[in-house]
Amino acid sequence: MQSPVDDYIYNLSIAQQDIAVKVRQMIVTLVPGIQEKLSFKIPFYHYHGMFCYINAIPNGIDVGFCRGKDFASEFEHLETKGRAIVATIRLYSVKDIQQKGLREIIVVAALWNEEAKKKKLPMVKKAAKKQKQ
Repeated sequence: MQSPVDDYIYNLSIAQQDIAVKVRQMIVTLVPGIQEKLSFKIPFYHYHGMFCYINAIPNGIDVGFCRGKDFASEFEHLETKGRAIVATIRLYSVKDIQQKGLREIIVVAALWNEEAKKKKLPMVKKAAKKQKQ
């Protein structure tokens, strides 16, 4: 019996499937104990909280890191696009996985999720309250 994540991946185009399968294998291999499920109608991964997701885009796959904005400046291929916390990397071929350094991004993201959980850091920083005058 296939999982909902399997169903999602196998309903993609062949080119997107190739990328998504490799990304999925990389995530579960590099991050032992990660939990995979379908959330918001896409494959979502949880590791010390919300970790990352895989999302189909035209002609490729977007891999989003839930705390990605915290380390996006360290990786030229991560894009924040004005989002509060998420940074993504767009993959248009299997070769992009290596060329854009996805392995390193996954490792850094996992370590950061662990550290943020230990330090009880919120994903979204609340705006400072204005002082009453």
